[in-house]
Amino acid sequence: MRTKYLIGFLFLGLLLTSLPLALIAYSVDQQNLFNFYETLASFMFWFPLISLALWFPLRSVVTLFVRYFRTVRGKLLFGSYISIHLILYGFLLELILDNVYKYPETALQPSVSFTSTLLYPVSLSSIITNFGFYPSISILVPPSFDLALSLYSFSLALIIAILIVTNVMQVIDLGNICALTQKTRAFVLLPVIGIIAGASCCLSFPALISIAAPSAAVLTNSAAVFFIAYFAFPCATAIGLKYNLDSIGRMASDLDKLKESLSNNALEGSVPLSGRD
Repeated sequence: MRTKYLIGFLFLGLLLTSLPLALIAYSVDQQNLFNFYETLASFMFWFPLISLALWFPLRSVVTLFVRYFRTVRGKLLFGSYISIHLILYGFLLELILDNVYKYPETALQPSVSFTSTLLYPVSLSSIITNFGFYPSISILVPPSFDLALSLYSFSLALIIAILIVTNVMQVIDLGNICALTQKTRAFVLLPVIGIIAGASCCLSFPALISIAAPSAAVLTNSAAVFFIAYFAFPCATAIGLKYNLDSIGRMASDLDKLKESLSNNALEGSVPLSGRD
């Protein structure tokens, strides 16, 4: 227990160093596309933050995920979601940088670039937004394929993918434990469909914006729409998936108690052969 909290304090200490490093980044900024201190500050923000989330509130989830990830089904679920998430949110971040901050990227040939710059004026909101956008890896393939991958995108994609795999596999395990008939097994599939549909909401809005933004002025001129889709949707999805997983755990516990009760009642109501006339 003591080791657990020592590690937690270590991660918290690393997290707190991100703000001083971000301020140093502004003091040495030379308007270059790469700022070492901003890159380090962003890493020192997201690495301990995600580690704390996985170490404390999601620790039991990670334990289940590791078991499920060893299966082929778990690997396919994880790889499929995290790939789609990164691509769609990569498109969305590129649109934010192009349309909101006016950082257009052009290339005559395929290219991969690493960017870590600063947003002004200097403020806490600018620093937090920096952490959400930079450093970013930009992938450009002419004429129209371009996306930007940030530490925030990777971090939230990892957490949501872990939660999706654990949710889906837990529901499948629950169905197997109950030994349901073919007719009632359909009711177990409903939560699986709900989990996948709920996670797809996190992906559908960025996809819609990515398709519609070039021709929809109402979207391209509204920074709030971009920010809600980029920052709020993944966080809300992660919270919803965690709540759903807790509900599945309580359901499984209740079913175990019910099966145990029914089994005990069956044993108490049975008559030994030696006691028959």
